[in-house]
Amino acid sequence: MDSKNRIGATRSRVVAKWRLFPPEIIFSMGAIPYDLLLHEGLVTTKDDEVNPSKYAIEAGLSADCCPWNLSAASKILSKEDDSDIDMFLATVGFCDVSSKSWRTMSKRIGRPFYSIEIPQFNFESENNALLFIQQELSSMFNRLSRRRGYEFSEERLLKEIKKGNFIRNLLSDITKFLSTQSVPVSALEYFLIQTSAGDYLQDPDITGSILNRIKTEIESRNKNGESAPGIQDGAPRIYFVGMAPQQLGFWNLIEDCGGVSVGCDTYLSLFYELIPEHTNVQKELAKWIWRMPHNIPSIERSKMLTAYIKKQNPDAVIIGNLVGCRNISQSDRFVKETIREELGIPVTSLEFGASDEDITLLEPHIRSLIDMCK
Repeated sequence: MDSKNRIGATRSRVVAKWRLFPPEIIFSMGAIPYDLLLHEGLVTTKDDEVNPSKYAIEAGLSADCCPWNLSAASKILSKEDDSDIDMFLATVGFCDVSSKSWRTMSKRIGRPFYSIEIPQFNFESENNALLFIQQELSSMFNRLSRRRGYEFSEERLLKEIKKGNFIRNLLSDITKFLSTQSVPVSALEYFLIQTSAGDYLQDPDITGSILNRIKTEIESRNKNGESAPGIQDGAPRIYFVGMAPQQLGFWNLIEDCGGVSVGCDTYLSLFYELIPEHTNVQKELAKWIWRMPHNIPSIERSKMLTAYIKKQNPDAVIIGNLVGCRNISQSDRFVKETIREELGIPVTSLEFGASDEDITLLEPHIRSLIDMCK
């Protein structure tokens, strides 16, 4: 995920984005989308003496913020005078805490911050909401045109949407293979595959080629009834809901405790459905954004999510709540009740902190859930 040299070679502008901001918008501007939380929040600092939250807290952010925001902000602020980022861009379920951290980064390193407001989802207000989002998109393109000398083109946006849909189809196909009896992908591998949807790891053509090769290998395993190396046949099937912890060891822990991962919804909103490839590009994109699952109220969202989870044939569901993040914790009860009623399987909640020790302490909880399913 270290793309600094490649970015420098292309001389493209780098636009830092929230993880669920559609990357097609940025690619259509001739820029490179940079999933800030993934790249800065997951790739930990090499200096063990540097507190991963130090710079963010000194800049005024609360120590109780989501650790993804704290570590990403600290990494950016620590290289204040040496950042490759040209601007910050966000929308789609953007919370107040995240917004504050992004504005802090924007102000401190002297880069502009743009955001698009999304109306609260309501089926009865669809026409007005879509018109509003279209106007927000147009306003954003116009502002960027004046500031960066960029000229918007619906043809180019459509071209990037087609590339994005190719990625989405591959991600959906790979995910479907996890629903089979012999799961052909390990939990950690699948999580990293899914995170590529955040910014297509900054190159849709290269990412598409890699995902295609992965899909071919998975198809071969599936045809021969082979599970991924290290996965036990008949292991309890676990589906993960919520924002993932920063500790990648969590995904290995599922298998170490005797289970197998059959999916997670961390980046699901980016490939849950394709963006329609019609002539009225901005209108179709506005409609797709408005209907992204994380924009929908908790009850409706939990029903939509449950229908998707059911396709993966899980034996149990883990709901991940991240310290300082209100994204899932506010709807935890609705999701639990809906899954139990619709699927009749065990559901448990975990709370993730910011240290590797927190993950280790969760092992007995995860092992008990998996043992319950045997």
